[in-house]
Amino acid sequence: MDRGRGRTPHSRGRNPPLRWSPRSYDQSKIPHNPVVGDGSSASKSYPAKDERKSYQQISGGSFLQSHDVQSDLGEHLQSRNPPLGHKTEETENPSYKTEKTESPALVHPYDICRPKEFTSVVLKPSILERNREKRKETKRTKDTTTSRIVLRPGMILLKSYISLSDQVEIVERCRQIGLGPGGFYQPGYRDGSKLHLKMMCLGKNWDPQTRQYGDHRPFDGAKPPNIPVEFLQITKNAIKESHVLIKRRNPEKILPWMSPDICLVNSYTRDGHLGLHQDKDESEESLRQGLPVVSFSIGDSADFLYGDERNADKAQKVVLESGDVLIFGGQSRHIFHGVSAIHPNTAPKILMDDTNLRPGRLNLTLRQY
Repeated sequence: MDRGRGRTPHSRGRNPPLRWSPRSYDQSKIPHNPVVGDGSSASKSYPAKDERKSYQQISGGSFLQSHDVQSDLGEHLQSRNPPLGHKTEETENPSYKTEKTESPALVHPYDICRPKEFTSVVLKPSILERNREKRKETKRTKDTTTSRIVLRPGMILLKSYISLSDQVEIVERCRQIGLGPGGFYQPGYRDGSKLHLKMMCLGKNWDPQTRQYGDHRPFDGAKPPNIPVEFLQITKNAIKESHVLIKRRNPEKILPWMSPDICLVNSYTRDGHLGLHQDKDESEESLRQGLPVVSFSIGDSADFLYGDERNADKAQKVVLESGDVLIFGGQSRHIFHGVSAIHPNTAPKILMDDTNLRPGRLNLTLRQY
């Protein structure tokens, strides 16, 4: 069900209809022949991808449409460049698995979508199949008994919160930004080891070497692109709906409000993973207040581990599916969490057909510095 429809100002945590901002980018400016710099068999030159038919043309409106976000979302403030010499996540966290590849400065823009020429020739789903997929989505979102879950105090899972049409738009927006300056690259360390994912920072740059935020990426000087206003709107509405679910007089004490100025976008392949770690590089004030992290899941499902210790055997597990939004703040802000596995071929078929998203998972995490 498209979350932008049929809502009234008094609906629980619902968004008024919005209109996705028209694309202002010039396709001719998108770099050609992007190269995957991970040393895998996928490290080939590809031609730029053709324009894709948007799911928006079929499904109609969505809540990812242009809208004036209230001022409480805040401005994207920038911090100074991070100092060098701090410990890395790899030395502090043995489970933070890495691989060795080339220097980030040599990595060309990474395209999260496969070129049309390299995808298998398959028939596009018929209108009947598309309608069947939309009915399934409507059924999932109407099942309120299982679609909104309090995992622990301050940790909320909103199942199927992002509609299929909005997921398509998120992928296309991330691809557009990711092929430009400050786009996707494979983060790593001075010894040449790399994380098993591609990353793009919006709002502020996060440096895995120093574990600090800054105005520019150290290895190429690129300034992080701005966070799309539509991502901020989803975040605001997800927190609002979580407050309704908490059902307390002052839900903000359990899950505080925040104004995101950071968005980390991670692209996992089918064998991608991320060891247990804490998100603790934001400001002391943000961490002290327990301002939440809001996570969007797009693409293949993933096993998400979380717990109070850096011990995978003791951690709890929940499966995050495409369209899910996970929020953890308050008492749960400092949980250890990670991704242990990706489930291949579990992404919605319409999403893959309309975007050519590479197999794997796209994850966006928003937070306030």
